[in-house]
Amino acid sequence: MVVAGGTVADVYTGRWIDADVEIADGRIAYVGPPRGDDPQTIDARGKLVVPGYIEPHSHPWCLYSPASLLEVAVPDGTTTISYDNLFFYIAHGVAGLRRIVDAMNAAPAHVKWVARIAAQTAYEDDAFPAEDVAEMLAWPEVVASGEITNWFAVTQGHERIGAGIAAAKAQRKRVEGHNAGASFPRLNALSAAGISADHEAISGEEALQRLQLGMWTMLRQSSLRPDLAAMLRDLAPVIPASRRLMLTTDGAAPSFYAEHGVIGGALRVAVEAGVEPMRALQMATIDPATFLGLDEELGGIAPGRRATLNIVGADFRPETVLVDGRVVARDGRLTAALPRIDWPAGPRLTLPTDPGLYASRSSHVMRHESAVINRRAESGGIHAALVARDGSWITHGRIAGLLDDVEGFATTLTTSLHVLVLGKDPAAMARAASKLNEMQGGTAFDGGWAEPLRIDGLIVDGSYEKAVGYERELDRHARAAGYPFHDIVYSLLFASGDFLPELRLTPRGLLDVKSRTVLEPAQRLR
Repeated sequence: MVVAGGTVADVYTGRWIDADVEIADGRIAYVGPPRGDDPQTIDARGKLVVPGYIEPHSHPWCLYSPASLLEVAVPDGTTTISYDNLFFYIAHGVAGLRRIVDAMNAAPAHVKWVARIAAQTAYEDDAFPAEDVAEMLAWPEVVASGEITNWFAVTQGHERIGAGIAAAKAQRKRVEGHNAGASFPRLNALSAAGISADHEAISGEEALQRLQLGMWTMLRQSSLRPDLAAMLRDLAPVIPASRRLMLTTDGAAPSFYAEHGVIGGALRVAVEAGVEPMRALQMATIDPATFLGLDEELGGIAPGRRATLNIVGADFRPETVLVDGRVVARDGRLTAALPRIDWPAGPRLTLPTDPGLYASRSSHVMRHESAVINRRAESGGIHAALVARDGSWITHGRIAGLLDDVEGFATTLTTSLHVLVLGKDPAAMARAASKLNEMQGGTAFDGGWAEPLRIDGLIVDGSYEKAVGYERELDRHARAAGYPFHDIVYSLLFASGDFLPELRLTPRGLLDVKSRTVLEPAQRLR
């Protein structure tokens, strides 16, 4: 095949060149002046020929699955995507995760993975077994170790976390951090401890600190934090010279991708924010490829590389997408088949249904000031509980400013992988929990909308369009119950995420995140 007559992005030198691209056996064989006609020619005259875009940091369980996300990613030109393994490993172990990875190897994209070395909690004891981490890091599909949300444990030299970092370095794989709120001295300590990258900067100054300390820095444009344009304007003086900047969408909510695209959308935001187009393209291609250790295969258009290309207009919106020399999308529509994942069975949901268990007598109130940040309040709030999926414990608190008008609500859409139950009426909360038992995961408003999440209690079983529809229905009913913010998916996911301020419902109990103090321990039920 020949992609003929286009203007080719040379991301290695930062130039645009008029050249043909010849493809043989899925790889680029030649880039240069035309050498003759070929019966299999794609006419790229008047178009740009650019490398496929690379998403270096994604969470494939925000209602969509690792397969269904490709329905929107690939037509957007995002042809390489690095998936987080966290929830699939927790739910199914190494063997179950391996089944999912094997299935995704048949995808019409280059699907890579990161391997977490610890759970997404504030406790060193939640580091994963060393033998599991070593096995996953050795897989060829695994390109880095996943983000460490407990950066405090890293700076304190906790042994099990340090061992995981060392294991990743021994495999010559970079270590992602989650350094939200870390001061400049703390960032120094994290870099010294081996943290290679971070995606949690929310201002140009924070991004500059990370770059200065040698960290690969992902600039985020996501549903929860659409910070990219402002950060790029602040970073304008260093963007031309810095080669450790990348774009990421950090596992956005489904409707965000449907409206804005994945890395293609972030690339367009960067250009609109004033970044020189070639430099913006490098941040979406060769720079993340280099970070992930894939630059000999992907990220640029040169002989020997995979023939994974986008043929685009001036706005970088793909008209044709090729992966390994095969057309997989045209004019915004996927043309290749998605892989089928034979999902391992997850743990069974057996929530308690006694209304008395859901009545909170806690004096601690978590008042939300944004979609995911809460602050301690003196009074108010509705009953709130985090319940083990197997019904073995319950943690109580009170939440204000989130779903203030809901009588009873329950969902398995949580980052803790346990069940969040909220409401003004404990009996209505118990009925919502009972509905979840019946559906075996999902979301239920007592007496109202209820829909299952059949895959691990997190993922819609079906198309990407169904995931978008689920989110929109969830948002509509949440707003009717008083939800005031912009991202209901992440508000629910992070309600039990003990890596964010200030108070959180956790398996250990109601936690003060900053002091790591359990204010009220979880109640054991059986």
